[in-house]
Amino acid sequence: MDSSTDFLEFFRIDPSQLSVTERYFKHKIIPEYNECVLTHSNRLCLITLGPEHPILKENIDVVSVKFISDRNVDRLSNKVSGKFKKGGQRLSEKSVLCTVKCSNECEYKIYSCVSGTLVEVNENLINNPNLLKEKPWAEGYIGIILPPFPWKKHKNVS
Repeated sequence: MDSSTDFLEFFRIDPSQLSVTERYFKHKIIPEYNECVLTHSNRLCLITLGPEHPILKENIDVVSVKFISDRNVDRLSNKVSGKFKKGGQRLSEKSVLCTVKCSNECEYKIYSCVSGTLVEVNENLINNPNLLKEKPWAEGYIGIILPPFPWKKHKNVS
């Protein structure tokens, strides 16, 4: 696949219809991690595998997904509440969201790629880890992150 557009078309169920991610999300490929950030107009970011990730490129089966960070923080214990998602785990761009173990014994760390508050991780990946490969830009998303609001100071104009 040459581009993210080809990638979207490959996973489209009905070729004549745009998917939800094509209609409502802007996508940005993060080449250093082979991941993709899908950004909604409400600023929420979905973290997914990018089209060049070895799991997708080489069609590798996923055995398990563990939502534990490098510092032994359990991402599944993340609890948020309210409009501004208080209580969520704070992430930097290089925070590990999960580790993916594949059938070829390879393990891949999946990074957040965005700083902000972790809203949720996709718990469906625990019971059905191949969603990462089968529906990467839909049910196979890894997590949702709310970036900080870009507060701007306004000058009073009289």
